[in-house]
Amino acid sequence: MAWLSRPVAPRRDAATRFVPRSAAAALVSGALALAGCGGAPAPPPAAAGDSEVDWAATVMRTLYLYADRLPQADLSKATTAAQTLEALRVNPPDRFSYVERRTTYEAFFDEGVAVGLGIGYRIDGDTIVLRFVQPASPAGAAGLARGDRIDAIDGVAVAALATPERVSEALGPPRSGLAVTLGVLRAGAARRETTVTKAPYTVAPVLAHAVIEQPSGPVGYVALYTFSEPARQAWADALEAVRAAGARRLVVDLRDNGGGRLFVAAAVAASLAPARAAGQPFVHLRYNARMSASDLRIDLPAQPTTGAFDRVVWLVSDATCSAAESLIAGLRPVRADAIVGTRTCGKPVGFSPQTRGDTVLSAVSFETVASDGSGGWFDGLAPTCAVDAEPWLPWGDPRDPRLATALDWLERGTCAAPAAGGPVPKRPPGTPAARGLASETGLH
Repeated sequence: MAWLSRPVAPRRDAATRFVPRSAAAALVSGALALAGCGGAPAPPPAAAGDSEVDWAATVMRTLYLYADRLPQADLSKATTAAQTLEALRVNPPDRFSYVERRTTYEAFFDEGVAVGLGIGYRIDGDTIVLRFVQPASPAGAAGLARGDRIDAIDGVAVAALATPERVSEALGPPRSGLAVTLGVLRAGAARRETTVTKAPYTVAPVLAHAVIEQPSGPVGYVALYTFSEPARQAWADALEAVRAAGARRLVVDLRDNGGGRLFVAAAVAASLAPARAAGQPFVHLRYNARMSASDLRIDLPAQPTTGAFDRVVWLVSDATCSAAESLIAGLRPVRADAIVGTRTCGKPVGFSPQTRGDTVLSAVSFETVASDGSGGWFDGLAPTCAVDAEPWLPWGDPRDPRLATALDWLERGTCAAPAAGGPVPKRPPGTPAARGLASETGLH
């Protein structure tokens, strides 16, 4: 490739902002913060002395999007919200509802803090390949990088672990001080073993940004990891940097973006929208029949970069999920952008999480619909340019087949750059999906 990629530093550090939330009013979608909007849906309050099971059952019978289809379930042996959820889940289509500790949930989405190794991975044959490494995490400090392969965890071969559940168990819970020894393979280097100790760290909402020189002018590149509250400033800084370098075309890498707050996604969308779209609808949230009075329209707020980018390309994968899919679908009515990669994960629904003590129950509570009426993308959003190849190169490397295809589309309007495949198959009905905060963040 003849393209030059140069990193661009932000003008200031991304701000980490804590947003106070009350247990009664903190309603979020995959996660969507509704505070200040009014009309936030909530089930009837649990009576004093109600158990966690009673509370969770009340949420499922009132706020759950599929409340009219709940199975007859014996809850007499259930003792937790998680057990109640599993007993009442309607699957398909609900592959997504989960229960999480409130401290973990709020630390990530409000404060941008996680505990763990700081890696996202995929099982690939007899190894796991690192999809990403959070730069400020213990794994980042240990020198691990995107594309590294792990062939053993605490002396046990990944090949012997075989299943995602056993790999996750081997990596251990997100507990500060827990040490994990990894066998690391990197192209061009000898195998090594490194011990990484889990600890709290600040999550980078933007994993990388750069300007890539092209024959017809510079192209901005931003790898956006999540729609947490700190992502607002990190995203704004990245856009400011690529704009300052003269980029009016942009590649947004959402390959490892599992979602986040829809109001943050709306701000990101508005920053990329044409000027005429400011104030227009972004997405509509539709609740079940009992909660329909709480249906909500989220508009595109005016942003400093509204109208600044002429063309945008999305890089996606099957890990592109939830609010990341809403970002793409919500902008379709106002601009024609290309999607490069494989089908996305298929989550056109979201949560209005409910809190009891340290328990957050995120039960699917609404359907997300774009302003043109499109929705229901349970089989994922189809790419404009289908590219299956994924060599796990560094973020923003123009040799990356998906990025190379995006650059070709921006230059020539074609999908001619490497590895464009045939039609991308739809997700089979009922295909299992990861659940829990990890399914939104990809983190371990």
